[in-house]
Amino acid sequence: MNIKRQRGINLVWVSILSMCVAAAGMATLYTIRYGHLPFQETLSRWQSSGKVIGNELKKATNMGDLHAPGLANEEGPPPVTIQTGVRRCLIDGKTVISNTECTDQNPTTKLMKLHDTQGFVHPKPAQAEESGSSDPDTDVRRKMIDKIIDKSGH
Repeated sequence: MNIKRQRGINLVWVSILSMCVAAAGMATLYTIRYGHLPFQETLSRWQSSGKVIGNELKKATNMGDLHAPGLANEEGPPPVTIQTGVRRCLIDGKTVISNTECTDQNPTTKLMKLHDTQGFVHPKPAQAEESGSSDPDTDVRRKMIDKIIDKSGH
């Protein structure tokens, strides 16, 4: 009797693939709802705490500059803000939005204005006008409460 082995991927790999797909779906839904991933906040916190620790080490060791010789000490290009805008140009037939790659020498470079938005904003609920209309049930309740208070006071 000849037993044929089943071909294909192992059940373990199917479960690993399913977990990866589920994680990607959860990350997508989280990003759609909140507009960012929590890992970005954690990474920025770690980077800022690393800078604080580096500054404290510089103060403690009395060493001014810890950069390697021959490397530029620049932090990089200035950040893009609403006031400065961002540059857009064509490089090799593709539209590129970058302040570093789109230089003034490129004739297709244009400055794009940025607009500050609040993202997805929930609509404000309609507030009922209390002065114009009153519910008859609430009037009856108020009268009953007033009667009870009057009886208890006398």
